[in-house]
Amino acid sequence: MTENKNEMPQTVTGSDAIQAPTDADGRSVRVRFDDRQMVTHYSNVANVGMSKDEVTLLFGTNMTWGTVSEEIIIQLSSRIIMTPSVAKNLVETLQRVLQEYETKVRKIV
Repeated sequence: MTENKNEMPQTVTGSDAIQAPTDADGRSVRVRFDDRQMVTHYSNVANVGMSKDEVTLLFGTNMTWGTVSEEIIIQLSSRIIMTPSVAKNLVETLQRVLQEYETKVRKIV
């Protein structure tokens, strides 16, 4: 995230760069992520739901931290709603990133 709120966000470059999409004429389009209003949440739980028109991701934190009881409390912090095509692109990107992680860092069990 940008430290100075008045500073313009930086363009993603290097190994974090994304492939620039092209418009109908085949020209490259520059993509810039503006993180000035972004909020960061920690999550150790995720759930997915769907309807005919959208996919919903719920993110939260397991607040019981290993205690065994009759109820597990998940404090939800974020809901992301997207179209199925965006969800499919997210799945493909996550697969690529996790494969790279396992190659560079360690195998995920």
